Amino acid sequence: MNLYPAIDIKGGKCIRLTKGKLEKITFYNSDPLEQAKEFVKLGANWIHMVDIDGAFKGENCNHEIFIKIKKKIKCFIQVGGGIRNERTVAYLVDNNIDRIVLGTVAVTNPGLVKRVSTQFPGKIAIGLDAKKGFVATEGWSKIKKITVNELAKQYEDMGIRHLIFTDIDKDGVLEGVSYDQLQGLLESTKINVIASGGVSSLEDIKKLKKISINYQNLVGVIVGKAIYEKRLQVEHAVNFLNKTNED
Repeated sequence: MNLYPAIDIKGGKCIRLTKGKLEKITFYNSDPLEQAKEFVKLGANWIHMVDIDGAFKGENCNHEIFIKIKKKIKCFIQVGGGIRNERTVAYLVDNNIDRIVLGTVAVTNPGLVKRVSTQFPGKIAIGLDAKKGFVATEGWSKIKKITVNELAKQYEDMGIRHLIFTDIDKDGVLEGVSYDQLQGLLESTKINVIASGGVSSLEDIKKLKKISINYQNLVGVIVGKAIYEKRLQVEHAVNFLNKTNED
């Protein structure tokens, strides 16, 4: 499993939301590049980045920061937030972004997802953002009448290699991962899954790694607030996930 420390960007700064609500915002670092450098120094191989402005506005607002970070550090970068057309996907790929997460368009425009996943194999992931099991879109502001598991099934044979599963009610509240929903998704799909939302300590990382023994398509975990609030140390999580099960 890989650890994905999270950098959410709003107005060019690192922030965290609680349950995706803009009125519940906390600012942590005014320099996303310095934050990314710190994560790499602590052993992270991947960083998960979200354009929060873009997610709510449906347009790119902080992509130049993504690209600057990719140029300056030696790390894989996974980005999402407001990416809703082929031109934007192509622009990010052309600038060496390693993986692009599509959320809203995965519901509203599956044809687009199919085209870009064919054009850029291995580069496209689907963001499955769940509210009571149903998919949320447009910065988590709208709930659709399709479940996370149903949406995952739609992409089984489209060349999608990764799903990012987030339980919105767990996001930013440091109350533990939604294990039941996560296991249900792992059972319902062959696609690799990256868990997100609710990680509060190294104990949650240990539980996820234990689940991955039985569900080998659980390949990563995104952690944000627990790191910024110093409840989880990046180097400890990376070292634990890198250990073999026999260690």
